[in-house]
Amino acid sequence: MLNYLKRSFGLTNKYIILATPLILFSLLSSLYILFSFRGDLINMLTALVLFIFMLAAFLSGWAYMLRIAVSAPVKDEPNALIKEFPSGVGEYFLPALGFLFNVFVLSILILFVTYFAGMKFIGNIGISSATLTEAFESTTALKAFLMSLSKEQILRLNLWNLLILAATGIEYFLLMFHLPAIVFKCANPFKAFFISLKNLFSKAFLKNVLLYLIIFFSYAFLSILTTVFSLNIVTHFIFTLINFYYLVFIAVLIFEFYYANFVQIGGKFDERV
Repeated sequence: MLNYLKRSFGLTNKYIILATPLILFSLLSSLYILFSFRGDLINMLTALVLFIFMLAAFLSGWAYMLRIAVSAPVKDEPNALIKEFPSGVGEYFLPALGFLFNVFVLSILILFVTYFAGMKFIGNIGISSATLTEAFESTTALKAFLMSLSKEQILRLNLWNLLILAATGIEYFLLMFHLPAIVFKCANPFKAFFISLKNLFSKAFLKNVLLYLIIFFSYAFLSILTTVFSLNIVTHFIFTLINFYYLVFIAVLIFEFYYANFVQIGGKFDERV
């Protein structure tokens, strides 16, 4: 695993241009959400559809850049990698839409399973949605809300939080290789999803779990640091940049790991795992 980390750091530093589409999409999408999600239901739905198209365009172009970075690196001019973004959009825009559809369907399924499992094994906390919404309006309201809960309610609330965290972690794990499978193996997003699951639960399962745990705990650690240092403007800006660098590194790491373990070896892409 250290070899993958070392190589991924090297590729991230060499192709730091990968951060450009990510930063631009983050800024533009934030502005779009701020100014577009207003008005009646029709306007909201139209804005949502356009945002999904924007997200698919970003994912398709960026994933294609990541594929080239780990499999066919541009040796002379690393920044020339940005020129491949439009080609990726043209080739993988529809598969990226399929990827987003798969994510939506899987999220709904996991949400239902989580809800019914929680109601069966944990039970209802006894808190209305209106009360919960009011509790997050301010720090004072949140403290008052927590103080009003009984020990049993606090225990159930913590168990629900753990259950939701576990369900979210499982979903992210199941989706970890979905995009790499699309750009490396099969442009059909539905077939690519099953190929990615085949790769995920292969003989390399323990390595895959280790990779995911590294990503999970490093992200948790960085999130804590970002929260702690977000009060100061300078440190907030610094950690914002660190977060962008981290996201690029993690994307490179996943694509590099997938390419090394499931693409370079064997004959046809999805025959030997």
